Amino acid sequence: MAGNPVEGADVQPGVKFVTPKLALLLCSLFLLSTTVPAPAAVSDPAAAPVQTLTDALLKSMRAGSAESMTERYRSLEPVIEQTFALPLVTRLAVGPEWTNFSADQQKAVIAAFTRFTVANYAHNFRDFDGEKFEIENDVLTRGQDKIVRTRVIPTHDVPVSLLYRMHEVEGTWKILDVYSNGVSELALRRSDFAAAIAAGGAPTLITHLNKASDGLMK
Repeated sequence: MAGNPVEGADVQPGVKFVTPKLALLLCSLFLLSTTVPAPAAVSDPAAAPVQTLTDALLKSMRAGSAESMTERYRSLEPVIEQTFALPLVTRLAVGPEWTNFSADQQKAVIAAFTRFTVANYAHNFRDFDGEKFEIENDVLTRGQDKIVRTRVIPTHDVPVSLLYRMHEVEGTWKILDVYSNGVSELALRRSDFAAAIAAGGAPTLITHLNKASDGLMK
């Protein structure tokens, strides 16, 4: 695997870390819109995971209240694990402290973050109001990574631009980061993780993530 893909990332200057509470709020904002497949997007292999995720989220949204949170979680879990580079994202979000975690702690943090990510999507993608999600066919190259540009088009609001940063992991393109108006989701996670790690290392981070997941699953 390539070295740390985040160093020198295409993140706009001036983006500031925020509090864990605002981080979770912004993360939810990213997820408040549903999607409609865009066949042209799959012409580039790096866009295929975004399309796969889009299809699963649309199905989840259309199910609405007919599907319980547990059912929604189980439906989205394999798709999110397939399309996101969650072990790599976890390591990058933890940062230098990762090497201070034991092997068992690293596995536990990855598991807790994976659960949080799936729960977050399951919680936010549960209603449908005619939103559309467009995937641009022109995929950009940024070093070893690629950028898949999308637009969320609400029924009664202005479109929102979302950028998916894709990274190749063992020959497969995976989602490494999501940007909304220049704000990196990975940067938000770093800020959130740093506060928990400073308070008590890996055990506190694991507890923090599991508590957040429990709240999302209610």
